[in-house]
Amino acid sequence: MNRRRLPFQNLRASARRFFVGAAVGLCAAAGEARVVDVAILNTTDLHGALCQTPGVYAERNDGSLLRCATIVQRVRAEKPDALLVDCGDAIQGTAVSYLTQGAVMAKAMNAMGYDAYVLGNHEFDWGVDALVGFMEQMRAPALVANLQAGPEAPAPFRRVLPFIVKEIDGIRVAIVGLTTPNIPNWTRGLDARGLRFLDSRRALEQTLPLVRKERPQVMILLVHQGLLARDDEANQLRAISRRFGEFDLVLGGHLHAVATRTQLGKVTYAQAGAGAEGVLRVDLFFDTVENAVTEKKIEFLPADPDIPEDAEIYAQATNDLARADEWLGTVIGKTRTDLVASIALPGLCSVQQLICLAIAEKTGADAVLHDILSPNDVPAGDFRVADAWKIVPYENTAGVLSLTPGQIRAILEESTAYLGTERYFGAWGLRYELHPKAPLGRRIRKLRDAAGNPINGKKRLRVAFNSYHLSGGGGRFPAIAKAAADPRARLQPFDEPVRDMVIDYVRRHRSIAVPAGTNAVVVLKEPRAWHRRK
Repeated sequence: MNRRRLPFQNLRASARRFFVGAAVGLCAAAGEARVVDVAILNTTDLHGALCQTPGVYAERNDGSLLRCATIVQRVRAEKPDALLVDCGDAIQGTAVSYLTQGAVMAKAMNAMGYDAYVLGNHEFDWGVDALVGFMEQMRAPALVANLQAGPEAPAPFRRVLPFIVKEIDGIRVAIVGLTTPNIPNWTRGLDARGLRFLDSRRALEQTLPLVRKERPQVMILLVHQGLLARDDEANQLRAISRRFGEFDLVLGGHLHAVATRTQLGKVTYAQAGAGAEGVLRVDLFFDTVENAVTEKKIEFLPADPDIPEDAEIYAQATNDLARADEWLGTVIGKTRTDLVASIALPGLCSVQQLICLAIAEKTGADAVLHDILSPNDVPAGDFRVADAWKIVPYENTAGVLSLTPGQIRAILEESTAYLGTERYFGAWGLRYELHPKAPLGRRIRKLRDAAGNPINGKKRLRVAFNSYHLSGGGGRFPAIAKAAADPRARLQPFDEPVRDMVIDYVRRHRSIAVPAGTNAVVVLKEPRAWHRRK
């Protein structure tokens, strides 16, 4: 006999089916719910530090990329899918990288399996063509969202990406890259090669809509900029963090500091030091139920001397390292006196004077204005190539401007804003009074030529600067950049690095004795008449 179901029996059956279905759904959800450890390994500002080379360079001599490679191997033994990224300034800084134009660093970074890298400002020090060679050898993509490469730009620059998306254990990770927008103020002629650099915020406003379309679950920003108390033209991290709080992690560089964790609003910032002194490890724990990063662990893994160098990469670099060591050890002359790097007034130490003499002899300039580039002295005795690296750690070139006395005085005045620092110019070929206590704009007086004679106000003198200053020195010396852009100044560039000019100078003279400059008179007590005029 068929029984007709009562209404409450139908309701009970429906409820049973609902709860059974819900239970099955919860079980399935529980099976999918998990926390994924997205591991990121980071280096920055390697500056060619393949091996530890204490005492050779002005800086970047305590770390070792070969030891960092061992650290990376150890982490990947635990986390095979750990990402490895670099925040720029990888190649410039050591003889072995310089002699190979970055090829030795490309080999090492390829062997280590980098996933992405950012171009730093020092990548451009050897010129665009040298950088092209490095980029063509790198397997990892270069990420620079604020670089615009025109159709006339070399092909590797046109292949630079604003971001990539990687999948780690089912989690989509977006990696966005930025460099410092101040590069044109350090390196001349990039516009002519079709290369433009945008403000960081503007670049991210253009890039992030494209990133969001890829539906990433984790977002990382690699940036060749550092964290300052206040943003400047080169470092815009505070503005970036305020405007773009969706980044789970920002990894920076440029300022050569180790920062294991700094919170900038919603954004977590970290930085991996410089000179391959270690590797920054970041673990972002992504909760698939929360659909968010719920925990962050950041630690700096130092490349201590007890960590062995990677034997395979060392074997690839053996010949390059031997060639660099032989070159650095070459005796090219003698110095009969100590060469001293000093910031004491009037800013005309013997190291500056040697650099100025070398530039003047090579360019035929009437005068040279140059600062000190490192705090390193060179004792009396044999002068080796390594000594030239100590006092000139950068590959700046030089150029000569034809300037009026008024322009020279304006540039010297501009430099006095840095009195007592390494940025203050040492002068060769000029005489003047320096009044450090006078107001800015009235500190340089009685400008004369090298013999002490007055300079005709309409006469133009050929004055040499290095390429960094000709570009404005990162915005610090606009008077020089303005003069360099003036066609009447007839800029005459020289492609030879200043360091090579110093090497050639010592080699030609064989035995040198360079005193501190005596062509500036420091006046600490102002005359009463001057006080009345003020």
